[in-house]
Amino acid sequence: MRFPVPVALLLALIGTPALAGQYETIDYHVQQMITYAASNDASGVLTFREQLGNLRRPQDGDANQARPLLQQGESQMARGNAKEAMNRFRQAFIADPTDANIAVALGSAYARLQRWREAERLLVYALSLAPEQSAAWLALGEVYAQAGDTQRATGAFANAYRFAADPAQLAEHLRQRATGDTRDTVRIGALQALRLMQPGENPVTANPATPAPVTPATPSTNTTDPPANSANLLGALKRGLTQLATPPGNGERPAAIPVGTSAPPGNSGQQIYRRSLPRTCLIVTFRNGKLADLGSGLLVSADGLVLTNNHVIENAQNLAVRCGERESTAEVRRRGKNPDLALLTTSLRGSDSFILNETYSPDLIGLEVFVIGNPYGLEGTFSTGIISGLREMDGVRYLQISAPISPGNSGGPVILSDGTVIGIATMGLKVGQNLNFAIASAEVIASALFDAARMKHQPLQSKKP
Repeated sequence: MRFPVPVALLLALIGTPALAGQYETIDYHVQQMITYAASNDASGVLTFREQLGNLRRPQDGDANQARPLLQQGESQMARGNAKEAMNRFRQAFIADPTDANIAVALGSAYARLQRWREAERLLVYALSLAPEQSAAWLALGEVYAQAGDTQRATGAFANAYRFAADPAQLAEHLRQRATGDTRDTVRIGALQALRLMQPGENPVTANPATPAPVTPATPSTNTTDPPANSANLLGALKRGLTQLATPPGNGERPAAIPVGTSAPPGNSGQQIYRRSLPRTCLIVTFRNGKLADLGSGLLVSADGLVLTNNHVIENAQNLAVRCGERESTAEVRRRGKNPDLALLTTSLRGSDSFILNETYSPDLIGLEVFVIGNPYGLEGTFSTGIISGLREMDGVRYLQISAPISPGNSGGPVILSDGTVIGIATMGLKVGQNLNFAIASAEVIASALFDAARMKHQPLQSKKP
Protein backbone atom coordinates (compact mmCIF):
# COMPACT_ATOMS: atom_id res chain seq x y z
CA MET A 1 0.00 0.00 0.00
CA ARG A 2 1.39 3.42 -1.02
CA PHE A 3 0.61 6.74 0.63
CA PRO A 4 1.79 10.30 0.10
CA VAL A 5 4.53 11.41 2.47
CA PRO A 6 3.32 14.42 4.47
CA VAL A 7 5.67 17.37 4.51
CA ALA A 8 5.65 17.16 8.32
CA LEU A 9 6.94 13.60 8.18
CA LEU A 10 9.68 14.50 5.74
CA LEU A 11 10.79 17.39 7.91
CA ALA A 12 10.61 15.28 11.04
CA LEU A 13 12.84 12.66 9.52
CA ILE A 14 15.45 15.29 8.78
CA GLY A 15 15.46 16.87 12.17
CA THR A 16 12.37 18.86 13.25
CA PRO A 17 10.66 17.96 16.55
CA ALA A 18 7.25 17.02 15.15
CA LEU A 19 6.81 13.46 13.98
CA ALA A 20 3.67 11.63 12.98
CA GLY A 21 2.66 8.27 14.45
CA GLN A 22 3.96 6.39 11.42
CA TYR A 23 7.55 6.77 12.56
CA GLU A 24 6.80 5.37 16.02
CA THR A 25 5.24 2.32 14.37
CA ILE A 26 8.29 1.85 12.17
CA ASP A 27 10.65 2.32 15.09
CA TYR A 28 8.76 -0.22 17.19
CA HIS A 29 9.25 -2.92 14.56
CA VAL A 30 12.91 -2.05 14.02
CA GLN A 31 13.61 -2.12 17.77
CA GLN A 32 11.92 -5.51 18.06
CA MET A 33 14.16 -6.85 15.30
CA ILE A 34 17.16 -5.50 17.19
CA THR A 35 16.04 -7.05 20.49
CA TYR A 36 15.50 -10.47 18.95
CA ALA A 37 18.78 -10.29 17.04
CA ALA A 38 20.68 -9.46 20.25
CA SER A 39 19.19 -12.59 21.85
CA ASN A 40 19.95 -14.63 18.70
CA ASP A 41 16.26 -15.38 18.08
CA ALA A 42 16.06 -15.70 14.28
CA SER A 43 12.34 -16.44 14.23
CA GLY A 44 11.58 -13.26 16.18
CA VAL A 45 13.72 -11.21 13.78
CA LEU A 46 11.98 -12.63 10.73
CA THR A 47 8.51 -12.21 12.24
CA PHE A 48 9.00 -8.49 12.77
CA ARG A 49 10.83 -8.16 9.47
CA GLU A 50 7.70 -9.47 7.75
CA GLN A 51 5.48 -7.11 9.72
CA LEU A 52 7.77 -4.18 8.90
CA GLY A 53 7.54 -5.01 5.22
CA ASN A 54 3.74 -4.95 5.42
CA LEU A 55 3.55 -1.38 6.72
CA ARG A 56 2.31 1.35 4.42
CA ARG A 57 4.91 2.77 2.10
CA PRO A 58 5.21 6.28 0.63
CA GLN A 59 4.32 7.04 -2.95
CA ASP A 60 7.11 6.91 -5.49
CA GLY A 61 9.20 10.06 -5.79
CA ASP A 62 11.18 11.50 -8.68
CA ALA A 63 14.06 9.09 -9.08
CA ASN A 64 15.45 10.97 -12.09
CA GLN A 65 15.78 14.14 -10.04
CA ALA A 66 17.13 12.34 -6.98
CA ARG A 67 19.79 10.19 -8.66
CA PRO A 68 22.25 12.95 -9.69
CA LEU A 69 21.87 14.58 -6.27
CA LEU A 70 22.73 11.27 -4.63
CA GLN A 71 25.82 10.94 -6.82
CA GLN A 72 26.90 14.49 -6.00
CA GLY A 73 26.50 13.78 -2.32
CA GLU A 74 28.56 10.60 -2.59
CA SER A 75 31.29 12.54 -4.34
CA GLN A 76 31.31 15.16 -1.59
CA MET A 77 31.39 12.48 1.09
CA ALA A 78 34.37 10.80 -0.60
CA ARG A 79 36.19 14.13 -0.38
CA GLY A 80 35.42 14.42 3.31
CA ASN A 81 32.88 17.22 2.89
CA ALA A 82 30.21 15.72 5.14
CA LYS A 83 28.18 18.91 5.51
CA GLU A 84 27.94 19.53 1.78
CA ALA A 85 27.20 15.85 1.22
CA MET A 86 24.38 16.07 3.75
CA ASN A 87 22.82 18.98 1.84
CA ARG A 88 22.89 17.03 -1.43
CA PHE A 89 21.53 13.87 0.17
CA ARG A 90 18.79 15.88 1.80
CA GLN A 91 17.70 17.33 -1.54
CA ALA A 92 17.77 13.84 -3.02
CA PHE A 93 15.68 12.53 -0.14
CA ILE A 94 13.03 15.23 -0.60
CA ALA A 95 12.92 14.41 -4.32
CA ASP A 96 12.54 10.68 -3.71
CA PRO A 97 11.80 9.56 -0.14
CA THR A 98 11.19 5.97 -1.33
CA ASP A 99 14.85 5.24 -2.15
CA ALA A 100 16.36 3.42 0.82
CA ASN A 101 19.89 4.09 -0.48
CA ILE A 102 19.29 7.83 -0.26
CA ALA A 103 17.89 7.54 3.27
CA VAL A 104 20.92 5.49 4.34
CA ALA A 105 23.30 7.99 2.74
CA LEU A 106 21.61 10.91 4.49
CA GLY A 107 21.58 9.07 7.81
CA SER A 108 25.28 8.24 7.43
CA ALA A 109 26.06 11.89 6.68
CA TYR A 110 24.25 12.95 9.84
CA ALA A 111 26.28 10.34 11.75
CA ARG A 112 29.50 11.70 10.27
CA LEU A 113 28.50 15.09 11.62
CA GLN A 114 27.72 13.48 15.00
CA ARG A 115 24.05 14.37 14.76
CA TRP A 116 23.05 11.04 16.20
CA ARG A 117 19.32 11.59 16.67
CA GLU A 118 18.75 12.62 13.05
CA ALA A 119 20.97 9.77 11.90
CA GLU A 120 18.94 7.24 13.88
CA ARG A 121 15.63 8.53 12.49
CA LEU A 122 16.78 8.38 8.88
CA LEU A 123 18.26 4.89 9.22
CA VAL A 124 15.17 3.53 10.99
CA TYR A 125 13.05 5.02 8.22
CA ALA A 126 15.37 3.45 5.61
CA LEU A 127 14.70 0.05 7.14
CA SER A 128 10.97 0.54 6.66
CA LEU A 129 11.74 0.78 2.94
CA ALA A 130 14.24 -2.07 2.87
CA PRO A 131 14.17 -4.18 6.06
CA GLU A 132 16.94 -6.43 4.78
CA GLN A 133 19.36 -3.72 3.72
CA SER A 134 22.58 -4.65 5.45
CA ALA A 135 24.12 -1.19 4.99
CA ALA A 136 21.27 0.42 6.91
CA TRP A 137 21.63 -2.03 9.80
CA LEU A 138 25.38 -1.55 9.87
CA ALA A 139 25.10 2.24 9.95
CA LEU A 140 22.42 2.06 12.64
CA GLY A 141 24.67 -0.17 14.73
CA GLU A 142 27.44 2.41 14.45
CA VAL A 143 25.06 5.12 15.65
CA TYR A 144 24.01 3.09 18.70
CA ALA A 145 27.61 2.18 19.48
CA GLN A 146 28.61 5.84 19.33
CA ALA A 147 25.79 6.63 21.74
CA GLY A 148 27.12 4.02 24.18
CA ASP A 149 24.19 1.61 23.66
CA THR A 150 26.11 -1.63 23.25
CA GLN A 151 23.03 -3.87 23.41
CA ARG A 152 21.28 -2.19 20.50
CA ALA A 153 24.56 -1.89 18.59
CA THR A 154 25.00 -5.66 18.93
CA GLY A 155 21.49 -6.37 17.60
CA ALA A 156 21.87 -3.98 14.66
CA PHE A 157 25.29 -5.40 13.76
CA ALA A 158 23.89 -8.93 13.99
CA ASN A 159 21.10 -8.01 11.57
CA ALA A 160 23.64 -6.43 9.22
CA TYR A 161 25.40 -9.79 9.12
CA ARG A 162 22.15 -11.76 8.87
CA PHE A 163 20.97 -9.87 5.80
CA ALA A 164 24.35 -9.30 4.14
CA ALA A 165 24.65 -10.27 0.48
CA ASP A 166 28.28 -11.16 1.22
CA PRO A 167 28.40 -12.39 4.84
CA ALA A 168 32.16 -13.02 4.69
CA GLN A 169 32.84 -9.43 3.68
CA LEU A 170 30.51 -8.07 6.35
CA ALA A 171 32.12 -10.34 8.96
CA GLU A 172 35.52 -8.98 7.98
CA HIS A 173 34.21 -5.44 8.41
CA LEU A 174 32.94 -6.30 11.90
CA ARG A 175 36.26 -7.95 12.75
CA GLN A 176 38.03 -4.75 11.85
CA ARG A 177 35.66 -2.88 14.14
CA ALA A 178 36.18 -5.43 16.91
CA THR A 179 39.97 -5.28 16.72
CA GLY A 180 40.87 -1.84 15.44
CA ASP A 181 38.28 0.68 16.55
CA THR A 182 39.32 2.97 19.37
CA ARG A 183 35.83 3.09 20.92
CA ASP A 184 35.04 0.31 23.37
CA THR A 185 31.30 0.30 22.60
CA VAL A 186 31.95 -0.22 18.88
CA ARG A 187 34.45 -2.99 19.54
CA ILE A 188 32.23 -4.80 22.03
CA GLY A 189 29.11 -4.47 19.87
CA ALA A 190 30.92 -5.86 16.82
CA LEU A 191 32.50 -8.68 18.82
CA GLN A 192 29.19 -9.71 20.40
CA ALA A 193 27.44 -9.67 17.02
CA LEU A 194 30.10 -11.94 15.54
CA ARG A 195 29.80 -14.29 18.48
CA LEU A 196 26.05 -14.48 17.92
CA MET A 197 26.21 -15.04 14.17
CA GLN A 198 29.43 -17.09 13.97
CA PRO A 199 29.41 -19.28 17.07
CA GLY A 200 31.78 -21.85 15.59
CA GLU A 201 34.37 -19.46 14.20
CA ASN A 202 37.01 -17.04 15.44
CA PRO A 203 35.07 -13.77 15.59
CA VAL A 204 37.84 -11.21 15.91
CA THR A 205 40.40 -12.88 13.68
CA ALA A 206 41.35 -10.57 10.83
CA ASN A 207 43.64 -13.28 9.45
CA PRO A 208 42.33 -16.85 9.76
CA ALA A 209 45.81 -17.96 10.79
CA THR A 210 45.72 -15.73 13.86
CA PRO A 211 43.79 -17.14 16.83
CA ALA A 212 41.07 -15.15 18.58
CA PRO A 213 38.15 -15.83 20.94
CA VAL A 214 34.88 -17.55 20.06
CA THR A 215 31.86 -18.72 21.98
CA PRO A 216 32.30 -22.05 23.79
CA ALA A 217 30.89 -25.17 22.16
CA THR A 218 29.14 -28.06 23.93
CA PRO A 219 30.62 -28.56 27.40
CA SER A 220 33.25 -31.22 27.75
CA THR A 221 34.85 -32.74 30.81
CA ASN A 222 37.94 -33.98 28.98
CA THR A 223 41.07 -32.70 30.70
CA THR A 224 43.45 -35.41 29.50
CA ASP A 225 44.33 -33.94 26.12
CA PRO A 226 48.10 -33.68 25.76
CA PRO A 227 49.26 -30.10 26.20
CA ALA A 228 50.45 -28.21 23.16
CA ASN A 229 54.08 -27.19 22.89
CA SER A 230 54.55 -24.42 25.46
CA ALA A 231 56.39 -22.08 23.14
CA ASN A 232 53.75 -22.45 20.43
CA LEU A 233 50.94 -22.01 22.93
CA LEU A 234 52.38 -18.86 24.45
CA GLY A 235 53.17 -17.56 20.97
CA ALA A 236 49.55 -18.02 19.99
CA LEU A 237 48.52 -16.30 23.21
CA LYS A 238 50.66 -13.26 22.40
CA ARG A 239 49.50 -13.05 18.78
CA GLY A 240 45.85 -13.33 19.72
CA LEU A 241 46.03 -10.86 22.56
CA THR A 242 47.59 -8.16 20.41
CA GLN A 243 44.17 -7.88 18.74
CA LEU A 244 42.24 -7.50 21.98
CA ALA A 245 41.47 -4.38 23.96
CA THR A 246 44.17 -2.47 25.78
CA PRO A 247 43.64 -0.67 29.07
CA PRO A 248 42.34 2.90 28.93
CA GLY A 249 44.81 5.73 28.48
CA ASN A 250 48.02 5.28 26.57
CA GLY A 251 47.65 1.51 26.26
CA GLU A 252 50.34 0.73 28.84
CA ARG A 253 49.63 -1.43 31.84
CA PRO A 254 49.69 0.28 35.22
CA ALA A 255 52.92 -0.36 37.05
CA ALA A 256 52.61 -3.19 39.55
CA ILE A 257 53.48 -2.51 43.18
CA PRO A 258 56.41 -4.70 44.22
CA VAL A 259 55.71 -7.17 46.98
CA GLY A 260 56.55 -5.74 50.39
CA THR A 261 56.14 -2.10 49.41
CA SER A 262 53.34 0.19 50.42
CA ALA A 263 50.65 1.29 47.99
CA PRO A 264 51.00 4.72 46.36
CA PRO A 265 48.96 7.62 47.69
CA GLY A 266 45.43 7.88 46.37
CA ASN A 267 41.96 6.63 47.14
CA SER A 268 41.35 3.07 48.29
CA GLY A 269 40.08 2.00 44.89
CA GLN A 270 43.32 3.02 43.16
CA GLN A 271 45.37 1.26 45.80
CA ILE A 272 43.32 -1.93 45.50
CA TYR A 273 43.57 -1.82 41.71
CA ARG A 274 47.33 -1.37 41.56
CA ARG A 275 48.04 -3.96 44.24
CA SER A 276 45.62 -6.53 42.81
CA LEU A 277 46.29 -6.19 39.08
CA PRO A 278 49.46 -8.38 38.96
CA ARG A 279 47.63 -11.12 40.89
CA THR A 280 44.59 -11.09 38.56
CA CYS A 281 44.84 -13.33 35.51
CA LEU A 282 43.53 -13.48 31.98
CA ILE A 283 42.56 -17.09 31.26
CA VAL A 284 42.88 -18.08 27.58
CA THR A 285 41.48 -21.41 26.38
CA PHE A 286 42.54 -23.21 23.22
CA ARG A 287 40.66 -25.71 21.08
CA ASN A 288 41.97 -27.37 17.94
CA GLY A 289 45.10 -25.26 18.17
CA LYS A 290 43.22 -21.95 18.17
CA LEU A 291 42.14 -19.49 20.81
CA ALA A 292 38.64 -20.42 21.92
CA ASP A 293 37.51 -18.22 24.79
CA LEU A 294 38.55 -15.81 27.51
CA GLY A 295 37.94 -15.57 31.22
CA SER A 296 39.46 -14.35 34.45
CA GLY A 297 41.27 -15.92 37.37
CA LEU A 298 43.39 -15.10 40.41
CA LEU A 299 46.70 -16.25 41.83
CA VAL A 300 46.10 -18.01 45.16
CA SER A 301 49.54 -19.42 46.01
CA ALA A 302 53.18 -18.43 45.79
CA ASP A 303 53.89 -21.43 43.58
CA GLY A 304 51.47 -20.39 40.85
CA LEU A 305 48.08 -21.93 41.59
CA VAL A 306 45.32 -20.02 39.78
CA LEU A 307 41.66 -20.19 40.76
CA THR A 308 38.85 -19.65 38.22
CA ASN A 309 35.37 -20.92 37.35
CA ASN A 310 34.96 -24.38 35.91
CA HIS A 311 32.76 -23.05 33.10
CA VAL A 312 35.63 -20.85 31.93
CA ILE A 313 37.87 -23.84 31.14
CA GLU A 314 35.53 -26.80 30.67
CA ASN A 315 35.72 -26.80 26.86
CA ALA A 316 39.47 -26.22 26.67
CA GLN A 317 41.99 -28.63 25.25
CA ASN A 318 44.88 -26.41 26.34
CA LEU A 319 45.20 -23.36 28.58
CA ALA A 320 47.40 -20.31 29.01
CA VAL A 321 47.29 -17.52 31.56
CA ARG A 322 48.62 -14.00 31.82
CA CYS A 323 48.87 -12.56 35.33
CA GLY A 324 50.15 -9.01 35.28
CA GLU A 325 53.08 -9.09 32.87
CA ARG A 326 53.84 -12.79 33.35
CA GLU A 327 52.59 -15.56 31.08
CA SER A 328 52.43 -19.31 31.46
CA THR A 329 50.76 -22.39 30.10
CA ALA A 330 48.37 -24.00 32.58
CA GLU A 331 46.92 -27.38 33.41
CA VAL A 332 43.81 -28.32 35.35
CA ARG A 333 44.67 -29.62 38.82
CA ARG A 334 41.13 -29.93 40.20
CA ARG A 335 37.71 -28.91 39.02
CA GLY A 336 34.04 -29.20 39.90
CA LYS A 337 30.63 -28.03 38.76
CA ASN A 338 29.11 -27.48 42.21
CA PRO A 339 30.62 -25.16 43.21
CA ASP A 340 31.61 -23.94 39.75
CA LEU A 341 35.35 -23.78 40.40
CA ALA A 342 38.63 -24.96 38.89
CA LEU A 343 42.19 -24.84 40.12
CA LEU A 344 45.03 -24.50 37.60
CA THR A 345 48.75 -25.11 37.95
CA THR A 346 51.16 -22.69 36.25
CA SER A 347 54.89 -21.98 36.21
CA LEU A 348 54.46 -18.58 37.92
CA ARG A 349 56.65 -19.38 40.91
CA GLY A 350 57.37 -16.78 43.53
CA SER A 351 54.33 -14.75 42.57
CA ASP A 352 52.53 -12.58 45.05
CA SER A 353 49.11 -14.13 45.69
CA PHE A 354 45.72 -13.16 47.02
CA ILE A 355 44.48 -14.06 50.49
CA LEU A 356 41.02 -15.60 50.65
CA ASN A 357 38.67 -14.13 53.24
CA GLU A 358 36.90 -16.89 55.16
CA THR A 359 34.05 -14.70 56.47
CA TYR A 360 30.48 -15.42 55.44
CA SER A 361 28.05 -13.55 57.69
CA PRO A 362 25.54 -10.67 57.60
CA ASP A 363 28.42 -8.40 58.65
CA LEU A 364 29.49 -8.43 54.98
CA ILE A 365 26.32 -6.80 53.67
CA GLY A 366 26.91 -3.19 52.73
CA LEU A 367 30.70 -3.49 52.52
CA GLU A 368 32.37 -2.01 49.45
CA VAL A 369 33.84 -4.49 46.96
CA PHE A 370 36.09 -4.18 43.94
CA VAL A 371 36.01 -6.47 40.89
CA ILE A 372 38.87 -6.91 38.41
CA GLY A 373 38.51 -9.00 35.28
CA ASN A 374 38.58 -9.18 31.52
CA PRO A 375 35.06 -8.63 30.13
CA TYR A 376 35.06 -9.27 26.37
CA GLY A 377 38.86 -9.28 26.45
CA LEU A 378 39.12 -5.79 27.95
CA GLU A 379 41.98 -6.66 30.30
CA GLY A 380 42.20 -5.18 33.75
CA THR A 381 38.67 -3.76 33.80
CA PHE A 382 37.91 -2.45 37.29
CA SER A 383 34.44 -1.96 38.78
CA THR A 384 33.09 -1.23 42.22
CA GLY A 385 29.93 -1.87 44.20
CA ILE A 386 28.73 -3.30 47.48
CA ILE A 387 27.74 -6.68 48.84
CA SER A 388 23.97 -6.58 48.46
CA GLY A 389 23.09 -9.89 50.07
CA LEU A 390 24.01 -13.45 50.95
CA ARG A 391 22.38 -16.18 48.85
CA GLU A 392 22.47 -19.95 48.82
CA MET A 393 21.67 -21.75 45.56
CA ASP A 394 21.90 -25.51 45.07
CA GLY A 395 23.79 -25.77 48.35
CA VAL A 396 26.45 -23.24 47.30
CA ARG A 397 27.00 -19.98 49.18
CA TYR A 398 27.07 -16.85 47.02
CA LEU A 399 27.50 -13.14 47.52
CA GLN A 400 25.08 -10.91 45.67
CA ILE A 401 27.05 -7.85 44.52
CA SER A 402 26.13 -4.61 42.80
CA ALA A 403 29.49 -4.25 41.00
CA PRO A 404 28.95 -4.63 37.22
CA ILE A 405 30.29 -7.81 35.60
CA SER A 406 30.07 -9.10 32.03
CA PRO A 407 31.10 -12.23 30.08
CA GLY A 408 34.85 -12.55 30.61
CA ASN A 409 34.67 -11.48 34.26
CA SER A 410 33.90 -15.06 35.29
CA GLY A 411 36.56 -16.44 37.62
CA GLY A 412 37.91 -13.04 38.65
CA PRO A 413 38.38 -11.79 42.22
CA VAL A 414 35.86 -9.82 44.25
CA ILE A 415 38.01 -7.86 46.69
CA LEU A 416 37.35 -6.14 50.00
CA SER A 417 38.97 -2.84 50.94
CA ASP A 418 41.60 -4.71 52.99
CA GLY A 419 42.78 -6.44 49.81
CA THR A 420 41.45 -9.90 50.67
CA VAL A 421 39.28 -11.83 48.22
CA ILE A 422 35.74 -12.36 49.48
CA GLY A 423 34.37 -14.07 46.37
CA ILE A 424 34.87 -15.34 42.82
CA ALA A 425 32.77 -13.53 40.17
CA THR A 426 30.59 -16.16 38.55
CA MET A 427 27.33 -14.99 36.99
CA GLY A 428 24.86 -12.16 36.49
CA LEU A 429 21.16 -11.95 35.75
CA LYS A 430 20.13 -10.18 32.53
CA VAL A 431 16.88 -9.01 34.06
CA GLY A 432 17.10 -6.13 36.48
CA GLN A 433 20.20 -4.05 37.10
CA ASN A 434 23.46 -5.10 38.73
CA LEU A 435 22.13 -8.44 39.96
CA ASN A 436 25.46 -10.24 39.97
CA PHE A 437 26.80 -13.14 42.00
CA ALA A 438 30.12 -14.43 43.26
CA ILE A 439 30.94 -17.74 44.89
CA ALA A 440 31.88 -16.92 48.45
CA SER A 441 35.53 -17.45 49.37
CA ALA A 442 34.24 -19.38 52.38
CA GLU A 443 32.85 -21.89 49.88
CA VAL A 444 36.26 -22.13 48.17
CA ILE A 445 37.97 -22.76 51.51
CA ALA A 446 35.46 -25.48 52.33
CA SER A 447 35.87 -27.17 48.94
CA ALA A 448 38.30 -29.87 47.86
CA LEU A 449 40.15 -27.29 45.79
CA PHE A 450 41.57 -25.50 48.83
CA ASP A 451 45.10 -26.50 49.86
CA ALA A 452 45.86 -25.07 53.29
CA ALA A 453 49.57 -25.75 52.88
CA ARG A 454 49.79 -23.58 49.79
CA MET A 455 46.98 -21.02 50.06
CA LYS A 456 46.39 -18.26 52.61
CA HIS A 457 43.12 -17.30 54.28
CA GLN A 458 41.98 -15.03 57.08
CA PRO A 459 38.77 -13.66 58.58
CA LEU A 460 37.27 -10.20 58.18
CA GLN A 461 39.18 -7.26 59.70
CA SER A 462 42.48 -9.06 59.87
CA LYS A 463 45.67 -7.30 58.97
CA LYS A 464 46.13 -6.26 55.37
CA PRO A 465 47.93 -8.66 53.03
